[in-house]
Amino acid sequence: MAKPKHKSMRNVPEMYDEIKKNYGLSLTPRAIHLLDVHAQKKGLSRSEVVEQFARTLEQLPAHSPTQTNP
Repeated sequence: MAKPKHKSMRNVPEMYDEIKKNYGLSLTPRAIHLLDVHAQKKGLSRSEVVEQFARTLEQLPAHSPTQTNP
């Protein structure tokens, strides 16, 4: 999903129904490299790659832990 072709405005959502906030993540250099490669191929920012990945998690079926008997 490419960024809309208009000027960004503070506190106004652009691509989603909510405003983005800054968060810090700790990732390995390999994970950062993989995000960067994917972002470059898709013409996205690293942040947008993470956003899109996270939003796909909503579509996955809920997984409940299985119980094992001792």
